Amino acid sequence: MYRLFYNYHTLGDVLMIVFNNQKRATHFDKRNDVTLIYSDFELIGINLFNISKIVRIKAQGMIVSPAKEFLEVINHILKNEGLETLNEQSESGFVAGQILELIETEDHPFKIAKVDIGSRVIYTKAENEEIAPYSMVVIALADTLLFNGETVVVETHDGMYFEGRICTYKDLNLESPKGDEKTYIIEEFMEIGQDFFAKE
Repeated sequence: MYRLFYNYHTLGDVLMIVFNNQKRATHFDKRNDVTLIYSDFELIGINLFNISKIVRIKAQGMIVSPAKEFLEVINHILKNEGLETLNEQSESGFVAGQILELIETEDHPFKIAKVDIGSRVIYTKAENEEIAPYSMVVIALADTLLFNGETVVVETHDGMYFEGRICTYKDLNLESPKGDEKTYIIEEFMEIGQDFFAKE
């Protein structure tokens, strides 16, 4: 999985392609307006500078589901540098889930949520009060890269695996009048397991 980031106001005119944000960069290979970022021998990212000379980008932050035409432009740049192209990603890693049960815990300051994500039932932490049984929420699955660059990892507590994260407005890069740390509750109709950022 990869993620694309662009924010002219904070990063300048550079499109960031992130493959692995958990590893520390050890060296760089600059080729014209393309910079390859390595951690030892692993390519963990690519920066495309002066990208607005080639394509106009309106997004501010992570580009979750890039259009096919946009990817074609990016892949043309990568091909010219002898690099592997990017595949079109059909899934964002953010899915609609329904809270089936909230389990009280004595040893932790959070509840445990049992969540139906369509393909299976998973467990995750429920730390915000607005979460209630049968609420529809957005689950960021394990290995999904969030808008802040953080990767969701599988956690274990007392032998139980937590395989996702209940998303806040901030996690989804959405504004909320109640504060961006509040859980995003899905109020419109969505199928359980549906990709939250699915193209219409």
